[in-house]
Amino acid sequence: MAGYSKESERQNKALQSIIDGDTPERRVMVGYNPVKEKHGDIQSHLTDVMKDVRMPWFCPECDKTMKIKLDDKMWRLFGHCFDCQVKIETKLRIEGKYEEWAKKKVLLNQRSFVTEQLESVEEWKNQGDVTFYNQVNPDGHSVEKETWSTDKEQLEKLAKEATDNYTDLLEKINLELSELDNEGVKDGSNINS
Repeated sequence: MAGYSKESERQNKALQSIIDGDTPERRVMVGYNPVKEKHGDIQSHLTDVMKDVRMPWFCPECDKTMKIKLDDKMWRLFGHCFDCQVKIETKLRIEGKYEEWAKKKVLLNQRSFVTEQLESVEEWKNQGDVTFYNQVNPDGHSVEKETWSTDKEQLEKLAKEATDNYTDLLEKINLELSELDNEGVKDGSNINS
């Protein structure tokens, strides 16, 4: 008999029982777990990251639309629109705290720069010998390897000198920041501060 199989026989019996008004025989699948994700439930791993980075349509402080370039810049720096930042700076100027606030912002930027420089000096110190590959002929197959060795003693001396200078500078900056914090200067990134 052509086209005969147990599966087709089972399907024919099930269809006949449905036509007759009976309930068809149930099949139990062993080891089958029908867990399906809905297409709307799938979320990229970058969704939460981009939510924090992307500028919203409305300012979280004043609910105005944020559609100009200055709003974009102030969102990235302070987390609100340009108009809110103008209000904050005006309030600080009225209270006479603007100069201290601006000085604190400059000191925070300096501290960030100095810590980054300290990290780059440490990377430079641990680098080792430098190797370059130069293509000698235009055929692309001949490559010349050039290795530059570094004087470890002089490198250590220069790295220690740079680290000491940057560490002293970082201590001065942290001391000035702690003095400003003791005077009660806030960061000014909130209207209600």
